[in-house]
Amino acid sequence: MKIIVMTGVSSGIGRVAAERLIERGHRVIAGACDLVSTEAVEVRPLDLNNLDTVRAFAATLGTMQFDTLALNAGLQGYDLKARTTQGFERTFGVNHLAHYLLARLLLPQIKDGGTLIFTASGTHDPAEKTAVPPPNHANAEWLAYPERDPHLDQRPMTAGLRAYSSSKLCNVMTARTLATHLDVLARGLRVFAYDPGLTPGTGLVRSAPFVVRRLIWPLLPLIQPFSHRINSLVHAGRGLADLSDGTISSQNAIYCSLRKAKLTWPPPSTIAQDDAACARLWRDSAAMVGLPV
Repeated sequence: MKIIVMTGVSSGIGRVAAERLIERGHRVIAGACDLVSTEAVEVRPLDLNNLDTVRAFAATLGTMQFDTLALNAGLQGYDLKARTTQGFERTFGVNHLAHYLLARLLLPQIKDGGTLIFTASGTHDPAEKTAVPPPNHANAEWLAYPERDPHLDQRPMTAGLRAYSSSKLCNVMTARTLATHLDVLARGLRVFAYDPGLTPGTGLVRSAPFVVRRLIWPLLPLIQPFSHRINSLVHAGRGLADLSDGTISSQNAIYCSLRKAKLTWPPPSTIAQDDAACARLWRDSAAMVGLPV
Protein backbone atom coordinates (compact mmCIF):
# COMPACT_ATOMS: atom_id res chain seq x y z
CA MET A 1 0.00 0.00 0.00
CA LYS A 2 1.21 3.47 -0.92
CA ILE A 3 0.18 6.77 0.63
CA ILE A 4 -0.78 9.47 -1.85
CA VAL A 5 -1.41 13.08 -0.83
CA MET A 6 -3.49 14.83 -3.47
CA THR A 7 -5.27 18.09 -4.22
CA GLY A 8 -8.22 18.42 -6.57
CA VAL A 9 -9.98 15.23 -5.50
CA SER A 10 -13.46 16.72 -5.17
CA SER A 11 -14.34 16.14 -8.82
CA GLY A 12 -12.99 15.54 -12.30
CA ILE A 13 -9.61 13.99 -12.98
CA GLY A 14 -8.59 13.92 -9.33
CA ARG A 15 -11.74 12.13 -8.22
CA VAL A 16 -11.31 9.44 -10.87
CA ALA A 17 -7.61 9.07 -9.98
CA ALA A 18 -8.41 8.74 -6.26
CA GLU A 19 -11.01 6.08 -6.99
CA ARG A 20 -8.51 4.09 -9.06
CA LEU A 21 -5.82 4.38 -6.40
CA ILE A 22 -8.18 3.21 -3.67
CA GLU A 23 -9.29 0.26 -5.83
CA ARG A 24 -5.61 -0.70 -6.05
CA GLY A 25 -5.34 -0.73 -2.25
CA HIS A 26 -3.61 2.62 -1.71
CA ARG A 27 -4.38 5.27 0.91
CA VAL A 28 -5.42 8.70 -0.38
CA ILE A 29 -5.20 11.84 1.75
CA ALA A 30 -6.98 14.74 0.09
CA GLY A 31 -6.62 18.44 0.68
CA ALA A 32 -10.00 20.06 -0.04
CA CYS A 33 -12.48 22.65 1.19
CA ASP A 34 -15.66 21.05 -0.17
CA LEU A 35 -15.28 17.30 0.26
CA VAL A 36 -16.46 15.12 3.12
CA SER A 37 -14.19 12.36 4.40
CA THR A 38 -15.20 8.80 3.65
CA GLU A 39 -13.75 5.47 4.66
CA ALA A 40 -11.85 5.52 1.38
CA VAL A 41 -10.57 9.12 1.19
CA GLU A 42 -9.24 10.99 4.20
CA VAL A 43 -9.90 14.71 3.77
CA ARG A 44 -8.07 17.56 5.50
CA PRO A 45 -9.04 21.23 5.12
CA LEU A 46 -7.28 23.12 2.34
CA ASP A 47 -8.26 26.32 0.54
CA LEU A 48 -5.78 27.07 -2.22
CA ASN A 49 -7.03 30.66 -2.35
CA ASN A 50 -5.31 31.27 0.99
CA LEU A 51 -1.63 30.48 1.56
CA ASP A 52 -2.24 30.38 5.33
CA THR A 53 -4.48 27.32 4.89
CA VAL A 54 -1.85 25.78 2.62
CA ARG A 55 0.62 26.00 5.49
CA ALA A 56 -2.02 24.70 7.91
CA PHE A 57 -2.76 21.73 5.68
CA ALA A 58 0.95 20.86 5.50
CA ALA A 59 1.12 21.11 9.29
CA THR A 60 -1.72 18.58 9.70
CA LEU A 61 0.50 15.97 8.08
CA GLY A 62 3.07 16.44 10.83
CA THR A 63 6.13 14.35 10.07
CA MET A 64 4.19 11.75 8.08
CA GLN A 65 6.16 10.17 5.27
CA PHE A 66 4.23 9.43 2.08
CA ASP A 67 4.96 8.05 -1.36
CA THR A 68 3.44 10.63 -3.69
CA LEU A 69 2.41 14.27 -3.66
CA ALA A 70 -0.02 14.90 -6.54
CA LEU A 71 -0.74 18.61 -7.01
CA ASN A 72 -3.77 18.30 -9.24
CA ALA A 73 -6.27 21.04 -8.33
CA GLY A 74 -6.77 23.92 -10.72
CA LEU A 75 -9.16 26.54 -11.99
CA GLN A 76 -9.73 28.56 -15.13
CA GLY A 77 -11.01 32.12 -15.06
CA TYR A 78 -12.53 34.27 -17.77
CA ASP A 79 -11.26 37.61 -16.53
CA LEU A 80 -8.65 38.83 -14.04
CA LYS A 81 -10.91 40.32 -11.38
CA ALA A 82 -10.63 37.64 -8.69
CA ARG A 83 -7.82 37.78 -6.12
CA THR A 84 -6.56 35.36 -3.49
CA THR A 85 -6.55 36.22 0.21
CA GLN A 86 -2.98 37.47 -0.16
CA GLY A 87 -3.93 39.68 -3.14
CA PHE A 88 -2.49 37.65 -6.02
CA GLU A 89 -4.41 37.13 -9.26
CA ARG A 90 -6.49 34.08 -8.46
CA THR A 91 -5.58 31.75 -11.33
CA PHE A 92 -1.86 32.29 -10.78
CA GLY A 93 -2.26 32.14 -7.00
CA VAL A 94 -4.22 28.87 -6.95
CA ASN A 95 -2.72 26.97 -9.88
CA HIS A 96 0.90 27.96 -9.27
CA LEU A 97 1.75 29.71 -6.00
CA ALA A 98 -0.30 27.49 -3.68
CA HIS A 99 1.09 24.34 -5.24
CA TYR A 100 4.61 25.76 -5.34
CA LEU A 101 4.33 26.35 -1.59
CA LEU A 102 2.93 22.87 -0.93
CA ALA A 103 5.74 21.30 -2.93
CA ARG A 104 8.37 23.24 -1.01
CA LEU A 105 6.82 22.49 2.39
CA LEU A 106 6.18 18.79 1.84
CA LEU A 107 9.19 17.82 -0.26
CA PRO A 108 11.15 16.49 2.77
CA GLN A 109 8.28 14.14 3.63
CA ILE A 110 8.14 12.35 0.30
CA LYS A 111 9.76 8.96 0.79
CA ASP A 112 13.02 8.16 -0.95
CA GLY A 113 12.19 7.02 -4.47
CA GLY A 114 8.80 8.73 -4.26
CA THR A 115 6.95 10.92 -6.72
CA LEU A 116 5.85 14.55 -7.04
CA ILE A 117 3.32 15.44 -9.75
CA PHE A 118 1.99 18.74 -11.04
CA THR A 119 -1.09 18.56 -13.25
CA ALA A 120 -0.10 20.85 -16.11
CA SER A 121 -1.61 21.44 -19.56
CA GLY A 122 -0.66 21.43 -23.22
CA THR A 123 -1.95 25.00 -23.32
CA HIS A 124 1.44 26.03 -21.89
CA ASP A 125 3.01 25.37 -25.29
CA PRO A 126 2.27 27.75 -28.21
CA ALA A 127 3.27 24.98 -30.61
CA GLU A 128 0.24 22.95 -29.53
CA LYS A 129 -2.05 25.61 -31.03
CA THR A 130 -4.87 24.94 -28.57
CA ALA A 131 -8.02 27.05 -28.34
CA VAL A 132 -6.60 28.73 -25.23
CA PRO A 133 -4.29 31.72 -25.83
CA PRO A 134 -0.72 30.60 -25.03
CA PRO A 135 1.53 32.31 -22.47
CA ASN A 136 3.36 35.50 -23.36
CA HIS A 137 5.86 35.04 -20.52
CA ALA A 138 6.46 33.53 -17.08
CA ASN A 139 7.10 36.78 -15.23
CA ALA A 140 5.80 36.08 -11.73
CA GLU A 141 5.25 39.74 -10.83
CA TRP A 142 3.17 40.42 -13.93
CA LEU A 143 1.17 37.22 -13.48
CA ALA A 144 0.52 37.92 -9.79
CA TYR A 145 -0.36 41.55 -10.44
CA PRO A 146 -1.66 41.75 -14.04
CA GLU A 147 -2.15 45.50 -13.89
CA ARG A 148 1.66 45.79 -13.98
CA ASP A 149 1.96 43.73 -17.18
CA PRO A 150 2.68 45.98 -20.19
CA HIS A 151 1.56 43.14 -22.49
CA LEU A 152 -1.80 42.57 -20.79
CA ASP A 153 -4.63 41.64 -23.16
CA GLN A 154 -7.37 44.23 -23.36
CA ARG A 155 -10.16 41.67 -23.78
CA PRO A 156 -11.00 40.26 -20.32
CA MET A 157 -11.74 36.73 -21.57
CA THR A 158 -8.48 36.52 -23.51
CA ALA A 159 -6.56 37.81 -20.48
CA GLY A 160 -8.29 35.30 -18.20
CA LEU A 161 -7.61 32.33 -20.45
CA ARG A 162 -4.00 33.40 -20.97
CA ALA A 163 -3.61 33.54 -17.18
CA TYR A 164 -4.58 29.86 -17.15
CA SER A 165 -2.07 28.78 -19.79
CA SER A 166 0.59 30.91 -18.07
CA SER A 167 -0.09 29.24 -14.71
CA LYS A 168 0.32 25.85 -16.37
CA LEU A 169 3.60 27.01 -17.86
CA CYS A 170 4.67 27.85 -14.31
CA ASN A 171 3.74 24.31 -13.23
CA VAL A 172 5.99 22.80 -15.90
CA MET A 173 8.85 25.16 -15.11
CA THR A 174 8.58 24.46 -11.38
CA ALA A 175 8.66 20.72 -12.07
CA ARG A 176 11.81 21.15 -14.17
CA THR A 177 13.51 23.19 -11.44
CA LEU A 178 12.54 20.73 -8.71
CA ALA A 179 13.90 17.84 -10.75
CA THR A 180 17.37 19.41 -10.45
CA HIS A 181 17.04 20.01 -6.68
CA LEU A 182 19.94 18.37 -4.83
CA ASP A 183 17.61 16.67 -2.34
CA VAL A 184 15.45 15.33 -5.16
CA LEU A 185 18.48 13.89 -6.94
CA ALA A 186 20.01 12.47 -3.78
CA ARG A 187 16.83 10.68 -2.74
CA GLY A 188 15.86 9.45 -6.18
CA LEU A 189 12.56 11.33 -6.33
CA ARG A 190 10.67 11.49 -9.61
CA VAL A 191 9.06 14.77 -10.65
CA PHE A 192 6.43 14.97 -13.37
CA ALA A 193 4.34 17.65 -15.05
CA TYR A 194 1.26 15.82 -16.36
CA ASP A 195 -0.83 17.11 -19.26
CA PRO A 196 -4.14 15.18 -19.27
CA GLY A 197 -5.19 16.83 -22.52
CA LEU A 198 -8.55 18.47 -23.07
CA THR A 199 -10.86 16.51 -20.78
CA PRO A 200 -14.65 16.96 -20.95
CA GLY A 201 -16.44 16.26 -17.69
CA THR A 202 -14.22 18.26 -15.38
CA GLY A 203 -15.35 21.40 -13.56
CA LEU A 204 -12.81 23.55 -15.35
CA VAL A 205 -15.42 25.53 -17.26
CA ARG A 206 -17.87 26.00 -14.39
CA SER A 207 -17.51 29.79 -14.64
CA ALA A 208 -17.33 29.90 -18.44
CA PRO A 209 -19.82 31.80 -20.59
CA PHE A 210 -23.08 30.01 -21.37
CA VAL A 211 -22.08 29.08 -24.91
CA VAL A 212 -18.98 27.26 -23.63
CA ARG A 213 -20.72 25.47 -20.76
CA ARG A 214 -23.90 24.46 -22.53
CA LEU A 215 -22.94 24.16 -26.19
CA ILE A 216 -19.21 23.64 -26.79
CA TRP A 217 -18.25 21.60 -23.70
CA PRO A 218 -21.04 18.98 -24.09
CA LEU A 219 -20.07 18.44 -27.74
CA LEU A 220 -16.43 17.58 -27.02
CA PRO A 221 -17.05 13.86 -26.30
CA LEU A 222 -18.44 13.55 -29.84
CA ILE A 223 -15.22 15.01 -31.25
CA GLN A 224 -12.95 12.92 -29.01
CA PRO A 225 -12.45 9.98 -31.41
CA PHE A 226 -11.12 12.37 -34.06
CA SER A 227 -8.74 14.40 -31.88
CA HIS A 228 -5.43 13.34 -30.35
CA ARG A 229 -5.73 16.07 -27.70
CA ILE A 230 -9.13 15.16 -26.22
CA ASN A 231 -9.28 12.40 -23.60
CA SER A 232 -12.10 10.94 -21.58
CA LEU A 233 -12.33 11.64 -17.86
CA VAL A 234 -11.70 7.95 -17.19
CA HIS A 235 -8.48 7.90 -19.20
CA ALA A 236 -7.21 11.21 -17.79
CA GLY A 237 -7.86 10.07 -14.23
CA ARG A 238 -6.23 6.72 -14.88
CA GLY A 239 -3.16 8.50 -16.25
CA LEU A 240 -2.80 10.49 -13.03
CA ALA A 241 -3.30 7.34 -10.96
CA ASP A 242 -0.70 5.43 -12.98
CA LEU A 243 1.88 8.16 -12.41
CA SER A 244 0.95 8.46 -8.74
CA ASP A 245 1.54 4.83 -7.82
CA GLY A 246 4.37 4.17 -10.26
CA THR A 247 2.39 1.91 -12.61
CA ILE A 248 3.85 4.06 -15.38
CA SER A 249 7.00 6.11 -14.94
CA SER A 250 10.07 7.52 -16.64
CA GLN A 251 13.51 8.06 -15.21
CA ASN A 252 14.52 10.59 -17.84
CA ALA A 253 11.51 12.71 -18.90
CA ILE A 254 9.62 15.21 -16.75
CA TYR A 255 6.81 16.36 -19.00
CA CYS A 256 4.22 13.73 -19.92
CA SER A 257 1.20 14.22 -22.11
CA LEU A 258 -1.85 11.99 -22.51
CA ARG A 259 -2.56 11.47 -26.20
CA LYS A 260 -5.32 9.13 -27.35
CA ALA A 261 -5.46 7.67 -23.83
CA LYS A 262 -1.72 6.86 -23.77
CA LEU A 263 1.02 8.63 -21.83
CA THR A 264 3.65 10.12 -24.11
CA TRP A 265 6.83 11.99 -23.24
CA PRO A 266 7.30 14.98 -25.57
CA PRO A 267 9.57 17.94 -24.79
CA PRO A 268 7.82 20.86 -23.07
CA SER A 269 7.56 24.30 -24.65
CA THR A 270 10.64 26.30 -25.57
CA ILE A 271 10.21 28.78 -22.73
CA ALA A 272 9.70 25.93 -20.25
CA GLN A 273 13.15 24.66 -21.25
CA ASP A 274 14.76 28.05 -20.53
CA ASP A 275 16.81 27.34 -17.39
CA ALA A 276 17.35 31.03 -16.62
CA ALA A 277 13.60 31.74 -16.84
CA CYS A 278 12.91 28.74 -14.61
CA ALA A 279 15.40 30.02 -12.04
CA ARG A 280 13.78 33.48 -12.04
CA LEU A 281 10.32 32.01 -11.58
CA TRP A 282 11.56 29.87 -8.68
CA ARG A 283 13.25 32.84 -7.00
CA ASP A 284 10.32 35.21 -7.43
CA SER A 285 7.77 32.59 -6.33
CA ALA A 286 9.82 31.90 -3.21
CA ALA A 287 9.75 35.59 -2.31
CA MET A 288 5.97 35.76 -2.83
CA VAL A 289 5.25 32.84 -0.47
CA GLY A 290 7.88 33.85 2.08
CA LEU A 291 10.41 31.07 1.59
CA PRO A 292 14.17 31.21 0.99
CA VAL A 293 15.37 30.41 -2.51
